[in-house]
Amino acid sequence: MRIKGSEKGVVDRKEFLNTLDEYYRMRGWFRKEWIGSNAKALGVYMALLLVRFRLRLRTDIPILYSDEGIIEQRLKPYLSIFLRDKNRNKELVEAIDAGKDFFKALVEHTSYNEYESVLDRIELDFYDIFKVAYLEYVNREKIAGRISGYDATALTRTFLSDVSKNRFSKGKITRAGSSILLTPFGELMEFYGLSEGDVRRFMELLRMSGIMFFDIVPAPVVEDEFVGSLGS
Repeated sequence: MRIKGSEKGVVDRKEFLNTLDEYYRMRGWFRKEWIGSNAKALGVYMALLLVRFRLRLRTDIPILYSDEGIIEQRLKPYLSIFLRDKNRNKELVEAIDAGKDFFKALVEHTSYNEYESVLDRIELDFYDIFKVAYLEYVNREKIAGRISGYDATALTRTFLSDVSKNRFSKGKITRAGSSILLTPFGELMEFYGLSEGDVRRFMELLRMSGIMFFDIVPAPVVEDEFVGSLGS
């Protein structure tokens, strides 16, 4: 089951959540309060993608599960980029707590060989809520200026188009379209004709804007609708 948004991508969260009783009964452990606000949904989504792409299941997960402070340390630096304003401190706490609760329940109810399929299924089922939450906090104003003669906005559009074509993830991509940047640094330099310093500046720009966190590119930012909105 995947929810449908309006033409503008706006989701009636209350109406949608009220239809999920059967879904929750089937899965049992997933709680609708974890995505009850955009901040909470952001925390869950980032936790989901971190587990999907950045954790070694048999070594990292037992360590993170045994001490919830560790998973908080993983989530907080990335969530803080999105929720950096002082008046969003409450939202930051909510996002971290929702991400931690989701992670704990995921570990308790998922075997190692099920992680990829379960995470991909959850991302698809709740994609429109994750999308609205993620894009709310992306800072498009950070995509500005020039990088080695390139307009930063145009370069970002080109990069996201290449990501959508699976040029950098070597096949490591979710069913919804999220991926991880696996291309070696030198190949990125050659691909775009940039110096090492230029590539580092560009990666930092993508991370500070929220288009990419760590080396993960969430599916919402590679959709044509979002790419086309850059610079407009």
